[in-house]
Amino acid sequence: MPEIHLPHLEEEAEGEAETHPAPSKTSRRWKSALKIGLEVLLITSVERVHDRHVKERKDLEAYFAAHGNELNAHLVDPRKPIPGPVPDNVTDSAGFDYSAWDLALATQSLSYIDPDLVASMSAAYRMQQMYEDAHRAIAQTSYSFTDPVYWLRGVTNYFGDAALWEELLLKRYDDLLPRLDRALGESPATGNVVK
Repeated sequence: MPEIHLPHLEEEAEGEAETHPAPSKTSRRWKSALKIGLEVLLITSVERVHDRHVKERKDLEAYFAAHGNELNAHLVDPRKPIPGPVPDNVTDSAGFDYSAWDLALATQSLSYIDPDLVASMSAAYRMQQMYEDAHRAIAQTSYSFTDPVYWLRGVTNYFGDAALWEELLLKRYDDLLPRLDRALGESPATGNVVK
């Protein structure tokens, strides 16, 4: 019969020593893997695309401002070509890796971390999923759009949304990493174990 884990629901008396067991080396390794997943994989993947998305949006907005009449003429008569050159409109995503989070869930190593921190981490991962859903939607549209002007308007909006999600994610990561360092007992500046 599988072991059943029940949450500790009673509040601890003030000044009373914690009754939670000390984290094992295994749980510390999973927390470290989760930290590495956040710090290396997630942050660098978001930073990789963020500046480009901001630039692509600005370039497309400038394109619409400069060529509004010609683009409207194309919408009235699709035989009229849209003006070139068309700014870069490649929709790239940060491409998140969820393996560290999935592993932490599967091994129940999150039980060794403060519940508020786990909730914040979960919210960041959920935000990543919403970001990826937006990318999936624009990628699906790229296979079926019927007019380049509508496509360019949609992708301009996507770049604005993506840049906003990326800014919010980077702020979440900035908040989470020092808290995760403290939970691991590491110095945020050095990564050394705090004793």
